Amino acid sequence: MTTADLDALRAHYDTTDTSADLEKATEDTSAVVEPMVGITIRMPAATLDAARGIARRDGVKVTALLREWVEQRVADGVDDERVVSVADLRRLIAKSTHLAQDQEAG
Repeated sequence: MTTADLDALRAHYDTTDTSADLEKATEDTSAVVEPMVGITIRMPAATLDAARGIARRDGVKVTALLREWVEQRVADGVDDERVVSVADLRRLIAKSTHLAQDQEAG
């Protein structure tokens, strides 16, 4: 966005009544309880290409697919006898809902 674009937006909103739009606004409840962080990983190009093919076939983003695989692997390593807090269960439900929404959005 250029400085001219920003100036035009500023001028528009300085002189435009947006109260009707604000009245129609709804709360976005899709916020993720647990913040996401970014990392960089290195992998063979062929592996990433294969993952992209699987993601395309499944209709999801490759990053969502890789995150799902990591989460599954971590879950597989958890001791089933361990006590899980209610807060952790709520985060899991929220994350699952968020992933489902991401998959629907494409």
